[in-house]
Amino acid sequence: MKSIDRLITLMMFVALLLAVLVLGSCQEEGDELIDPVDGETIAAGSNVAGLIERTALRDGSGDNILDGSSCTSIVLPVTVIANGLEVIVDSEDDFVTLERIFDELDDDEDILEFIFPITVTLADHTEIVINDEDALEDLIDECIEGGSDNDIECLDFVYPLTVNIFDTNSQVGETLTINDDKELYDLIDDLDEDDRLSFSFPITVVRYDGEQLQINSNDELERIIEDARDDCDEDDDNDFDEDDVDDTPLVNVLTDGEWEITLFFDEVDETTDFNGFIFTFNSDKTAIARRGDLEIQGSWSTSGDDGTLELDLDFGDGNPLEELDEDWELIEFDGTIIRLTEEEEDGTDEFLTFERPSGNNPGEPNELLTGVITEGTWQVASYNDNGEDKTSDYTGFSLAFSEDGAVLATNGSDEVQGTWSEVTDDGRQELVMDFGVAEPFDEFNDDWEIVEVSETRIELRDDDSNETLVFERQ
Repeated sequence: MKSIDRLITLMMFVALLLAVLVLGSCQEEGDELIDPVDGETIAAGSNVAGLIERTALRDGSGDNILDGSSCTSIVLPVTVIANGLEVIVDSEDDFVTLERIFDELDDDEDILEFIFPITVTLADHTEIVINDEDALEDLIDECIEGGSDNDIECLDFVYPLTVNIFDTNSQVGETLTINDDKELYDLIDDLDEDDRLSFSFPITVVRYDGEQLQINSNDELERIIEDARDDCDEDDDNDFDEDDVDDTPLVNVLTDGEWEITLFFDEVDETTDFNGFIFTFNSDKTAIARRGDLEIQGSWSTSGDDGTLELDLDFGDGNPLEELDEDWELIEFDGTIIRLTEEEEDGTDEFLTFERPSGNNPGEPNELLTGVITEGTWQVASYNDNGEDKTSDYTGFSLAFSEDGAVLATNGSDEVQGTWSEVTDDGRQELVMDFGVAEPFDEFNDDWEIVEVSETRIELRDDDSNETLVFERQ
């Protein structure tokens, strides 16, 4: 009997010992004893902690067309009434629709009303429900006009981040994975005076211009944030015209006189589809295209999405001009030419060029070239290679074309010799150039179709390689 009692007692002791060992092992897995180096930790209230917290704040300026506040963001989707028109805003793409409604008339008062309730996200990532206009206005009034909100928008963290939290009282720490700005902001905001935080370096940040920087210490992180916070225009003016693109010069040129299409390129050259059309763009945003007895009504507008000026055309469906119905990005323009491009969903580019009506038949040889090109010197005013602007490669160079077919390009220190000739191929007048392997002029080694020749300008294009080249007299 005593043996049985001793056996039971022994078994209970073993069970208790195992339980203690298990609990001990669980404690070691959940909590890690850390011996941090003071210089590698971040304390609550320190300058670097404040900079990190400000960088992790939510930027509310992206939807200023909705709320006029850089401190708040409207959670989408929402339904609004813009100048009497109901619009469902599902994404930021719909901001363009609102801007066009507001830009339709210059002298009217733009009014936007929400269909309540709506949800608003604050700078600290808190979400609150707003039930009426008064509550929304009270919230917006708390934001300081003119860009004095606290968030640092010129720098972003690349997630995930691995951080260690250490409690100086308990001498116990834990490792966390941070996946976004909200988690990082909450972590810094919740730090107690006894807490210490350290990053698992290296970490990566992205500047406003897209440059990625690798950071290896707290001192480096503090310096980079300090340097970046005033490096960019945060555009927190609490207005919706965030692109700040002035369309006045383009509008003045566009609405002054008539135009014709001298280039329409969509994977292949389709310019001849528009031969004979004369376009007039009116100041009231209407447009007319005429060819003989055919007259097609259309409309036009400008926009400045992402800081890029666009010309938006609409001539309706079911007519020869429906291919023009795009938001065309402006490449360049002057009093005689407007060059536009549009990137398709498959990554290919379309090109559209308007010029003043010449009265010449397409492809008719221009006998001015030889007499013009050999007079004086020329500079590369524009060189576009399949949508890539390479004009700057030729800055400072002058080109002199001799009657004997030689051409010399020089910038005062370097000289490049080449040859040129004027030929006619299948009714098309072409300028043939050959600079051998000398960079960067070897890119001009081609048979260039002559689009326009004047006393001061020569415009060329190569449809096979989707290139355009313009010389202007110096």
